[in-house]
Amino acid sequence: MKIAAIDVGSNSIKLVVIDAAASDSFAVLAREKDTVRLGHDTLRLEQLSPAAIERATDCIKRFRSIAEARGAERIFAVATASVREARNSSQFIREVERKAGVSVEILSAIEEARLIGMAAAQGCAAPNASLINIDIGGGSTEISLMRDSSPGGLFSVKLGALGLSEQFITSDPPKPKELKALREEVRAALERTARELKGTRWQHATGTSGTIVAIGTALRLRALSAEERQSEGARPAGDEIAFAKLGRFNSRIGEMSVAERRALPGISNQRSEIIVAGGQILEGAMRALNIEMLRTCSWALREGVLIDRLREIEAESLPPPPDITDYRLRGVHAVGRRFGYEENHAHQVARLAERIFDYLTRSNSTSLNRHHRTMLSAAALLHDLGYHIAHESHHKHSLYLIKNSELTGFSEAERDVIANVARYHRGSEPKERHEYFAALNQADRQTVTSLAAILRIADALDRRHDSRVSDVRCGRNGRVVHIELQSPTNCDREISAAEQKREMFEQVFNCHLSFSRRAALKRA
Repeated sequence: MKIAAIDVGSNSIKLVVIDAAASDSFAVLAREKDTVRLGHDTLRLEQLSPAAIERATDCIKRFRSIAEARGAERIFAVATASVREARNSSQFIREVERKAGVSVEILSAIEEARLIGMAAAQGCAAPNASLINIDIGGGSTEISLMRDSSPGGLFSVKLGALGLSEQFITSDPPKPKELKALREEVRAALERTARELKGTRWQHATGTSGTIVAIGTALRLRALSAEERQSEGARPAGDEIAFAKLGRFNSRIGEMSVAERRALPGISNQRSEIIVAGGQILEGAMRALNIEMLRTCSWALREGVLIDRLREIEAESLPPPPDITDYRLRGVHAVGRRFGYEENHAHQVARLAERIFDYLTRSNSTSLNRHHRTMLSAAALLHDLGYHIAHESHHKHSLYLIKNSELTGFSEAERDVIANVARYHRGSEPKERHEYFAALNQADRQTVTSLAAILRIADALDRRHDSRVSDVRCGRNGRVVHIELQSPTNCDREISAAEQKREMFEQVFNCHLSFSRRAALKRA
C-alpha cells in the first residue's frame, strides 16, 4: 500500500510518501519540504494571514501532485501549533480542501507529542526500549517519554523556534539582553515538565525536527576540516549532541549576524534566522531533563502519522477486541478518573454500546467502522462526566469537559465528535442550531447522530447503575430490530427507559426497536 503524510508546521510543510508492507515495515519513496512560514506573526496575532494561507495551500496542492505521481492511494495531512492556535483555523481548513483537495486534521498538542514519540521509538531506538524525545517546532516543543513504543509521559510547551525568534530577537546580531530574556522564557516554560519527570529514567535520548537535526549536523561538521567534509563517506544515521558542546555552539552563534550564521556548514539560509532560539530551547530542555547526550533522529511527525494510520488500517481487518482496553482509551480513563466518573456504570454502558454496535456492523445496517467503535466507547465512558459540575444539564457539561480535556490518541476533530456523542446521550436530539453540533462537518454530524443513538439505548439498559444486564443479543426481522436482555433479575425499568429513548435509534437505522428479557443464571 502506498500512502503519504503531509505535516503542516509553523515553519515548514513536509511530505513523505511510503510503500508499506506493514506499520513496522515500509520504504520511503519521496520526501519533500518547503519553508512556508505559516506561523509568521500567527503565533503572536493568533490569525493566519491571507498570504500565509495562500502559500500553504499552493504548497499542499503541489505535494498532493507529487504524492499521487508516486502512486499514493491515501494522503493524510495534519496541522500543528500555527493552525491550532489561529482563530481562523476553520477558514484555512476549508480553503485547503477547496483549492488543494486535501483534508487537513488539526492535532492537539498532546496528540502531536504522542505521534512524534511513536516515530522516534520505532525509527531511532532499540525495540522495547524506553526513550525520551525532544521535538522543537516553529510554534511549540513536544517532549515524549516512550516505554515499549507506548507513551509514558507526553508534554507540549509553547516554545517554538519561530515564535521565540519573533518575540525576543529584534537585533542582528542579538543583543545580550534579548538572549537573556529568551533563556528565562525557556527556563520558566520547562519547569513543570522537569518537575513531573524528576527521577524518571530512560535508556535512549533522541531529538527530532529540522532544528535539532541541523544543530547535530553543524556540530559534527564543525569538528571536521574542509577536506574531511568533502571526503566524508558513509556513516551511521543521526548525530550526537553533547550538552557541553551545545552550550559552546549557542554562545558562538548568539554573537553572529544572520549572514554569518548562513555561512556555517549544516545551517540553511532559512534555518539561520531561527537557529539561535532553537538552540536555546534545546539547551534549556537538556538542562531541565538532565540529558548529557542525545542522538538526532530523522523520523518525526510525518512518520508517526503514517505508523499510526497503518496500525488503524491493520486493526480494521482484525476481530474487535473490547474497546475498553484499547490503548487510545487510556487517556479517556485518566480523564474520567480526574473528574470522578462512576467507573462501573461507565464500563457497563461502554460494553453494552459495543455489543449493539457490533451487531449493526455485522448485519450491514450501517456504514460505521472499527474507528467509530472506539469513539463510541470513549463517549460511553465519559457520558456522565458532567455530574462533576452539576446534576442539571449534566450532558451539556460533559460536552464542555471533554472538549477541554486532552484525550491522548485522538485528534481535536475526533475529540469534538466524542464530546458531541456524550452530549446527546440524553435530552434533545442533535439540531443545527446547537452551536457545537453545527461546528462539525457533515460527515461528523452523521457520525455523532448514529453513535449517540446507540449510546442512548446502552445508557438506558443500565438505568439503575447496577450492571444487572449481563449481555444483550440483537436480531432483525424485516424492519424490526429486537434486543434481548440477558439478566438474572427483573429489567422492567431498563426496558421502559430504553423504549422511551428509542426514537432516535429508529430514525437513524430505519427500523422499529423492541426489547425483551431472557433469564440468565446468577454467577456463583
